[in-house]
Amino acid sequence: MKTTKLFLAMIIPLAASVTGCNRCVTTRPETPAPLSFYLVDERGNSLYSASNAQYHPDSLRLTLDQEPFTYLFSGRDESLDNIVFETYPVMYHKKSVRLMLHHRKKNTDTLDISYSLKRTPCFTNYSYTSIYYNGKKIEPDPTTGHLQLALQEDASQLGQTAVLN
Repeated sequence: MKTTKLFLAMIIPLAASVTGCNRCVTTRPETPAPLSFYLVDERGNSLYSASNAQYHPDSLRLTLDQEPFTYLFSGRDESLDNIVFETYPVMYHKKSVRLMLHHRKKNTDTLDISYSLKRTPCFTNYSYTSIYYNGKKIEPDPTTGHLQLALQEDASQLGQTAVLN
């Protein structure tokens, strides 16, 4: 009986200290926010909408740091009358990546994406710090959060790399 009381007297504080130090609700990393974008021509017209589609949404292909990347989702944004694409380009061991958008065989755009990693004892938080489209810094729209990527009209016809307006 005395041994049991001594054992409980040692175990209970030890168990309380172990569970008391862990204040994390979860230890899973926060999922990074998706990067959302839509593509327009020089005049701001949709390249993927049903009314004047130059491209089909399924024709857009991605590579992430030179590897095929299948995490591309699309949906219609009625306020823009355009198809909006979403992807999750964060690679958990890096602070920046290069995402290539392939429209046609010879038409490829580049998105250079940097993000910060904030590590805590419980999780890691990711937030985008800068995005460059074909070498020029761009910002998400403050209202929608989407990036507007503008293809140069000649690029879609001649197969050249697009530039940002």
